[in-house]
Order: sequence, then C-alpha cells, then structure tokens
Amino acid sequence: MKKIFFGKRFSGYHGSSLSGLEVLVLSLIKNNPDVTGYDIIQEVNNKFKPIWNASAGTIYPLLERLITKVFVKAKEIIDENNRKKKIYTITTKGIEELEKALKGHFKPSLKTLGTFIRTIMEGVKIDDNTEQMFSCFPFCDRGYEHDIDENDISRKNIEYIKTIIKNLKHRRKGLQHRLKKIKNQIEYYENILHKIIEIRESEAKPIPIIDDDSEFDNF
Repeated sequence: MKKIFFGKRFSGYHGSSLSGLEVLVLSLIKNNPDVTGYDIIQEVNNKFKPIWNASAGTIYPLLERLITKVFVKAKEIIDENNRKKKIYTITTKGIEELEKALKGHFKPSLKTLGTFIRTIMEGVKIDDNTEQMFSCFPFCDRGYEHDIDENDISRKNIEYIKTIIKNLKHRRKGLQHRLKKIKNQIEYYENILHKIIEIRESEAKPIPIIDDDSEFDNF
C-alpha cells in the first residue's frame, strides 16, 4: 500500500513532487491548524488501520522534509501541563503545492488505492473495521464496458475480463454483507419502536367522555 499509494509521486510546485503520504499529511495539517506530530500519527492510523500503521520513525522525518521545503512551519509551545510541544501549520507555499499536486490526480489515486485494497482483502472475512474503511473510499470501478475490446480475442484480454468479473463478485459479496447488517439493524430498531409504542399506549390515561346533557340544562 505504501508503495502503491503513499509512495506515489504527485507533480506539483515548480516541477517538484510529493508522495501520497506527504499529500495526506499536508492535508491533515491544512485542515487541523496547530496539530502535533502525535496527532498526525493518530489520525493517519485511525483512517487506515488495520491495513497500514504510521510510526514516529516515518512521520517525523517526513515533517522535517516538509519544513525544509517550506511547505510547513513548526513552532514550539508550552502546554497546560508545562510540557514542550511542537505544533505544525501549513504555509502559503504548502497550500499551493497541495492544490497543484492534487489537481487531476486525486481520483485516479483513490481508484488505484481501491484496486489494491480489493486485491489484498480477497478471501478475508469482512469485519466492522474493514467495512467502515471501505465505505470511506469512493473507488467503485465504473465504465468497464468502455475499457473492453469485444473483438480482442487475446489471452491478455480474456484474463482482464476474468479479473473484472472476479472483482465485481467480490464487491457484490461485500455489499450483500452490508445489506444484511443494515437489514438486521432495521429489524432491531423496529422492534424497539414497537415495544415503546406498546408501553406508551398501555400507560396512556383514557380521557373521560361525559355523556350527560343535564349539566348543560342551565345554559
């Protein structure tokens, strides 16, 4: 994964380039001003576990490279516990670099990441964490019919179509799992709702209806 997505190079500022991980870290800093290195590591791990885990040995050297390139600046502060902390903010140059790097590259990279994840997850039991991770990525492959030459009878084209079918079946299996889970959740909440309504109706006090015209005789 690191080589396929995090290690992918994005062309950007003055012909320089960013790796996928640098793009991710710059985005996190841009969206979370005054973030610490520890916060960045936790955020990356929350997004990508259990597929990949960021370590201090990966993130801190990367932050130093971004500082050297003047894409990020760091400042030391004293927190409420009287401890030194280093916080990071993105520079104007960093914002420009990020925008140029992402322009025209973000969607294809997500597709590459999605293809990779589907490949390594084939045959793996889908758990809640995996399901949550899959739902965060819009990497559904559409338009296969435009990529296929129906007149191409080569072995390569045959294997390509087989791969498409295999991937679609794997996606269908994942969707069936999610639909089953959603169905169970609907039934669970419907049962709760039914019980609540029954209790409410049983505890409701009847409103007495007066059917005696004598009290209106004096009107």
